[in-house]
Order: sequence, then structure tokens, then C-alpha cells
Amino acid sequence: MSLIPSLIVIALVLLFLEIFLPGGVLAVIAVGCLLAASYLTYSQYGPLPGLGVFAGSLLLCLVFFYFELKLIKSRRIGKFLRSEGSIQSSSNTPAGDDSLVGQRGSALTTMAPSGRVRIADRNYEAATQGGYVAKGTPVEVVRVESFKLIIKPLS
Repeated sequence: MSLIPSLIVIALVLLFLEIFLPGGVLAVIAVGCLLAASYLTYSQYGPLPGLGVFAGSLLLCLVFFYFELKLIKSRRIGKFLRSEGSIQSSSNTPAGDDSLVGQRGSALTTMAPSGRVRIADRNYEAATQGGYVAKGTPVEVVRVESFKLIIKPLS
């Protein structure tokens, strides 16, 4: 088997593997193989065959990739590779939510200067205005800054 067809076959195999091992490295190597095959054809047989190998291998890769995606979509392995689920999340304290200002609670952790507090039966990230607050100390919310409560200890 000649080197030129071998490079094209290697490129197709690498493009197939790229679906299972995404990251782009295999695709870059595959493109390098196609360019090498085109260059070898150009240097051995002239510009027209070199261009033909380049265009043909590019077209072959696109057709191969199209049918590969169709095949994967309709087979069981496609369900394994595709994510059907959704991610749901929430935040305890929306940015700029001033409804917690003035509420009281207690420090769940030692705060020097940040930690966690419990206010209105929920846990929040918090920071003191400066200084140390012992665990269990009653605290009051002074303001809300970027998803974090700023608190002061109650004396």
C-alpha cells in the first residue's frame, strides 16, 4: 500500500476517533495527514493531482463525518454520548437582594473574617466587617455584596 492512501486512511480513522476522544488533537493530526498526502501527491505527480487529492480527501472527510453523525444519532451508542439531562441550580442570596438586611441569626462557623451563618432557617456565606466572630455568636446582616452577606456581631 502506498504512503498517500495510507495517510488518507489514517486521517479518516483519526477523525472517527475524535468523536469518542474529543479535544481537537486527533483532528489536527488528521488534517496534518491530509495535508501531507496532498503535498506528497503534488510533489510526485504535479499540481493538478495534488489539488485533486486535497479536494477529494476533504470531500471524503466531510461525507464520512456526516454519515458518522447520522449513524451515531440513530444507534444506542448515540444515547450514551449525548446528554439528555439538565442541570438545575439555585443561589441562596441573589446579588443585590436587600431583603435579608437587618435580619438576625447565628454564626455557624468561626468567622475570621468569613464563614457561614444561619439566618431565617437557611445557611449563607458571610463575612464580618472586620474582626473575629466566634461560632454560635448572634449576628445581624448589615448589607449584601456579590452573593455574600456582610454581618456584624450582636453584643
